[in-house]
Amino acid sequence: MSQLDASPQAIAQHFIAARKKCTGLSAYPGELPSTLDVAYQVQDHAIKLWDDIIAGWKVGGVPAPLQAQFDAQRLSGPIFKRTVKYSTDATKTVMPVFEEGFAAIEAEFVVELNDVSALPSTPLTLEQIYSAIKRVYIGVEIASSPLQIINEVAPIGPVSDFGNNTGLIVGPEVANWQDGDLSQYTVSTSINAKNVGTTTAPAGLNGPLGAVGFLITQLKTRGYAIPKGTLISTGAITGVHRAYVGDESEIIFEGLGSLCVTLSAKAV
Repeated sequence: MSQLDASPQAIAQHFIAARKKCTGLSAYPGELPSTLDVAYQVQDHAIKLWDDIIAGWKVGGVPAPLQAQFDAQRLSGPIFKRTVKYSTDATKTVMPVFEEGFAAIEAEFVVELNDVSALPSTPLTLEQIYSAIKRVYIGVEIASSPLQIINEVAPIGPVSDFGNNTGLIVGPEVANWQDGDLSQYTVSTSINAKNVGTTTAPAGLNGPLGAVGFLITQLKTRGYAIPKGTLISTGAITGVHRAYVGDESEIIFEGLGSLCVTLSAKAV
């Protein structure tokens, strides 16, 4: 690799070029950063190069064995406006992914934010997190990247390439969500009619609420605006389920609704 290939700017350019051309990457496009700070620099440069508006952010998890090394439990990446789709209960939604790269389906609660400008950039209390949330929806994050080995170089790979995100499905609203913890709902994911995971979201600050607090604090620290209405995909509930073009998935949030998605190939 050349010295240029080691710079966050050059790495970002490689990721953006691959996304625009819908071509796969068999290896990280440059020298693998050793810290999340550098990986977020790659992400920042890529955001500036991408021709779309940020509608929200995804929050993902840092693999447990790596949390001490990177001093982080969660990671984030942007969700762009043109990749957000809205779905009514059980309506089939077609979502494009990078056929030559990596793709996965993730069942998630999606949060819509209030005005959070008055909140501090320090860790938030549970009361502050509740005040930040305007609405909660059931949803599906479409994780996809040109980088075929993106999760093999986690968390650096996902952070570098938009958090390994290429779309979000926002489903029906969760009524009276504040009356109980979101962990009370059982969530099931199936791919091609085969169940691949059934569980509940973690409770309290270990789950969606903690993801909201993490993201607000992180974005304020990073200097990003957080407009009212910003969406947050709060973390995979049943797991990160590898999927491929043509796969069909049904995600059931017991008592709340269901979402159906079919993966298609992204086109230039």
